[in-house]
Amino acid sequence: MDVAFCETPGQSAVVGVAAGLLAGGVGVASTLEPAAVVALAAGLALVGEAAGHLLRGDRQFRAAVERVRR
Repeated sequence: MDVAFCETPGQSAVVGVAAGLLAGGVGVASTLEPAAVVALAAGLALVGEAAGHLLRGDRQFRAAVERVRR
């Protein structure tokens, strides 16, 4: 199985930082436990990454979707 490196490391960095800041803000505002903040940040990062790839329609993402569909 061939695992390609991410073609969009800048996108991943931006999404990760934004997810962490947003989850941290929500955690402070609502007094969430640290584990809940981490889980929220991870969920936001996953959704953000998927949305970014869907909107951009990059080649690597399309190839990965095709592999899953087969």
